[in-house]
Amino acid sequence: MEHGLNPNLVFKWRRALRAGEYDPVGLLPVTVEAPAQEIERPVPAPVGSAAPAGAIEISVGNTRVRIEGSPDEGTLLLVLRMLRSASGSAA
Repeated sequence: MEHGLNPNLVFKWRRALRAGEYDPVGLLPVTVEAPAQEIERPVPAPVGSAAPAGAIEISVGNTRVRIEGSPDEGTLLLVLRMLRSASGSAA
């Protein structure tokens, strides 16, 4: 029983329709309406978290480095390594 119908019943209906036992098949009036337009609300632009900005000034011997903003740890380590090597070779 596909779709909950017994196939014998479907064939019986077809035979009865062909024999004129039912009114002629007609179409129902249909009205197609355009869907209402939905107004999308503008999505606010994502605001990045403002990282605290500052400045770091490092002096080693005659060398001075100033870093502004929010540098990552790797950048700071590289700068310190370079300063240490520069101060060691100058001494």
